[in-house]
Amino acid sequence: MTNGRNWIMWVIAAALVTLATAGTLPAQKDSVERVTLTPGKVQRPISLRDRLVVGLQARLKSEVAFVDLVVARVQTGNLPQRVVDETFFWARARGAALRQGRTRRPIIYFKPAMEARAKRLGVEL
Repeated sequence: MTNGRNWIMWVIAAALVTLATAGTLPAQKDSVERVTLTPGKVQRPISLRDRLVVGLQARLKSEVAFVDLVVARVQTGNLPQRVVDETFFWARARGAALRQGRTRRPIIYFKPAMEARAKRLGVEL
């Protein structure tokens, strides 16, 4: 009887270890990125990238990479900055609205909305 109980305990322990590591691997893959920003000055206003990163509270590497992609599409002229600005301000307002007593980071609204608007314009993000 002891061998059967030990076997069950090993199976449960292995399952717990598997579940614990499965939950941490994606977090390590898409970890928080240290972002360097250039302060704005009178002669040099804040860049579009810095405004989007700070204003949308982009923290994860994938979020910052998405912002960089959007900025690249604007710089190449494939995506109008007006569309990006409209989506930016909409996402900030949406994120500031209280939901169950909490506000949300605007990037979670910006990314899907920007992808949908870019798709309608025929721009791939």
